[in-house]
Amino acid sequence: MTRKVFSLLATLALIHSAQATTLTPRLNSVSSQITAPTLSLASEEDEEEGLFWWGAGANITSNYLWRGYDQPYSGNMFDPAIQPSVTLGLGAFYVDLWYNFSTMSKYQELDMTLGFDYNNLSITLYDVWCDYGKAFWTNDFLDDQNHSLTATIEYTFFDRLRLHWGTTFLHSADWLYNEDGSRKRRAFSSYFEVAYTQPVKDLFDIEITAGASPWTGPFWCAGPRKMVDGAPELDFDNIPEGFNVTNLSLMLNKEFEVGAATIPVNLGYVFNPTTKRHYAILKTGFAF
Repeated sequence: MTRKVFSLLATLALIHSAQATTLTPRLNSVSSQITAPTLSLASEEDEEEGLFWWGAGANITSNYLWRGYDQPYSGNMFDPAIQPSVTLGLGAFYVDLWYNFSTMSKYQELDMTLGFDYNNLSITLYDVWCDYGKAFWTNDFLDDQNHSLTATIEYTFFDRLRLHWGTTFLHSADWLYNEDGSRKRRAFSSYFEVAYTQPVKDLFDIEITAGASPWTGPFWCAGPRKMVDGAPELDFDNIPEGFNVTNLSLMLNKEFEVGAATIPVNLGYVFNPTTKRHYAILKTGFAF
């Protein structure tokens, strides 16, 4: 279903190979990684007048975390990732292509987003393709099992308190099952997050985040099964049920202006209470 909606976006993405580093990334918070790009060159005047705008950038990060999980689900603290992106907008609406390549695990992800971003409100609908070591131009890109369709809504109060909600509507693994193994119903795996940002004079911003799965989420929420070589092994065959906190983070964020470019630097700590895993994160990049 989603392949028709995003076929044009996927065609644009073909100009970048699986190892591409020439585009550049959404500068999202480490906490949710998330849905609404903070990379945006549109002013409020542009949005009101319906003007065309664009943005581009690239990040490099010590690990790709999403909702408190490292996306290769390896448990490794260090798995450097390159994350380019490009955004095209018209007023408050935009189309965003964002790519991740994790250098050690070879994990790849392409997010294709349709979004609305105005004042403190952000709404997105995005398709995610992910796999390991496979190029986008192979038939694997059209495999429904590699895609998920998620909608998010986010609002920021007083430029300090950010509330985020995301729900997955389509994914081959997003089902709850009966005891006999038959499908019971779609799980609509979801995630909500509360984040508070406190500026420290003109030095940097401190961001404190708490995020959780409000109900059983087989699409993305996994728990430790047993100890393997001294570390808990994740198990998607035994999904943690009900409410689970997966993301507690403390980040120090700073942006530097160099000519027409913005250079963000993010340093922080992330703890996933569900898997009992800890991560130190360092991320930087550029946007223009």
